[in-house]
Amino acid sequence: MANRGQDTGRRVPRIAQAPSAPLYQRAGRRRRQTTESSHIPVKYALRCFRSAILLFVGGFLVLAGAAATINSAILVRAHAWPHVPAIVERCELSLRYGKSSVTWEARAVFRYGAGQTQQYDTTWQPAGSPVYSRSAASNISREQFVAFTKTYCSAAANDGLRVSSMFPGIARRNDAVVGGAWVREIGFGLFAVVGGLVLCAAGISLLPWIEERKRNAAKRRTRRTCGRVSGS
Repeated sequence: MANRGQDTGRRVPRIAQAPSAPLYQRAGRRRRQTTESSHIPVKYALRCFRSAILLFVGGFLVLAGAAATINSAILVRAHAWPHVPAIVERCELSLRYGKSSVTWEARAVFRYGAGQTQQYDTTWQPAGSPVYSRSAASNISREQFVAFTKTYCSAAANDGLRVSSMFPGIARRNDAVVGGAWVREIGFGLFAVVGGLVLCAAGISLLPWIEERKRNAAKRRTRRTCGRVSGS
């Protein structure tokens, strides 16, 4: 009885209490924020990479289209240039494979001018050359290859060049000038320039900071609209 009020020296162990629900919610929220923040740089880099690809392809198309347009203007202007003889220093023929057809492609180096000092290197598809399917192109013999090379290279040598009187270093094949190749060049040039500009505009608009700016502007417009509706 006397020992009831005395401390026995033993400590009663405390029962651990489970953390309250708000602590679990805060911990889960922190984990989600950490995960989302780790994904943000990756998404940002991918969006920048996407825009860079669009800008690169668009810039390439614009340059190619500009070159084709300039070449078209030169071909039109070359109608007034003198027709001069030229010799073919080197000429070769090859097959160019498209999506569904195969065509001949010629490449030649012309020498012209006083003492044959000027040089003009060009590639073209010979006029009237046959077009093959992929299966038929595999059956072309070496003899046919040699015969076509001799035919088209001799025709190019006999046809000569159109050379600028003001700038003798600028020349074009006579067949390309009189054959209306400028129409094909201007068509491709305009198409490539327009397509390239569209891709460049898309690449710029998809940059992360541009997208964020447009998104914020849309949110502000939405808030103003909601404010007018609620005020009325």
